[in-house]
Amino acid sequence: MTYKNIVFDLDDTLYDHLLPFKNSIIQCFPELDISEIELIYKRFRYWSDIAFPKYTNKQISIEELRIFRCKQIISEFGSFSISDDLALSFQKTYEKELSSITLFPELKEILEYCSAKRIPIGIITNGPVKHQLKKLSQLDVLKYFDKEKIIISQATGFQKPQIEIFNLASKNFNFLPNQTLYIGDNFENDIEGSLNAGWKSIWFNHR
Repeated sequence: MTYKNIVFDLDDTLYDHLLPFKNSIIQCFPELDISEIELIYKRFRYWSDIAFPKYTNKQISIEELRIFRCKQIISEFGSFSISDDLALSFQKTYEKELSSITLFPELKEILEYCSAKRIPIGIITNGPVKHQLKKLSQLDVLKYFDKEKIIISQATGFQKPQIEIFNLASKNFNFLPNQTLYIGDNFENDIEGSLNAGWKSIWFNHR
């Protein structure tokens, strides 16, 4: 099978999502054991995924989501408790660190190659629209993607691994599922999600 289209995840696929998170933890919660940072990071993303549907359905605010996920990792890995204000202070530090993210060099080569060969590409990412677009801008990758071929979950009412978000991408991007390759780091969200939609996938498990 020759794949005609490639769709990418954003976080921890186009850039190292762990680095800004680690820097933020060191600054805000030096009491945490930094040797466990990869596990802390995975649990942070887990609790984000748990809370995000409630935010999408307007059951909680974005601030409540951010407070929740931060408090959850502190309760799991710390011997102390934190206030809502401290959780939001962590978020502020985290967003500052995210303003320094850079594209993986190998991914830049892939995007340049796709651009030169005119291979159609797109993005499906979970998260708030404004937050994810800011990351794409910081990475300087918007020049590679047509805006019509970027799907951010908040704008759809669905999120990975739901089959609906992949079906929506197939329709909006005009990509046939069996001719489309999805590249992502999260096995459940990216790999299982895309396979269930009839796509092919590459698990970019760089950890």
